[in-house]
Amino acid sequence: MRKGGEIMNTSSFEHIVRIQFNALMMTVIKCTVKSRNRQFVRRSKREILFCELSDMKNLEHGTKDNYSCNYISFEVLNYTIQVSNEKLSVALCKLSNKERDVILLRYFQGISDQEIADLYHVSRSAIYRRRSNGLKKLKSILKERN
Repeated sequence: MRKGGEIMNTSSFEHIVRIQFNALMMTVIKCTVKSRNRQFVRRSKREILFCELSDMKNLEHGTKDNYSCNYISFEVLNYTIQVSNEKLSVALCKLSNKERDVILLRYFQGISDQEIADLYHVSRSAIYRRRSNGLKKLKSILKERN
């Protein structure tokens, strides 16, 4: 092989290629390490290790598993209303359908008396009476159970 008019022996050429290759690999490794360090910093700002969590109550947005055996479902119009309190759900079952439906729509779905009246095509005062009578019965049923 020739370089600038001189003949280089093979071993010195291989040595130079190895040095250049090693320098290139060192550059690649340094860039990879920098990239991984930046990734770790970004991830540490967004993530928390489970072992660092002191108490689940301190979490802002927690999750809770709900299973079908943990609640009783009531079908009211197009709504499926789930009640997780067993005593309350048993007491609701003892009410008449009209009273139960009005109570579930009002307190579990947040629908006003006037809106419920419009859904059932009755007066608002009829809905108010159903709700009031249902709440009285519910209160007495729950007192009996205690």
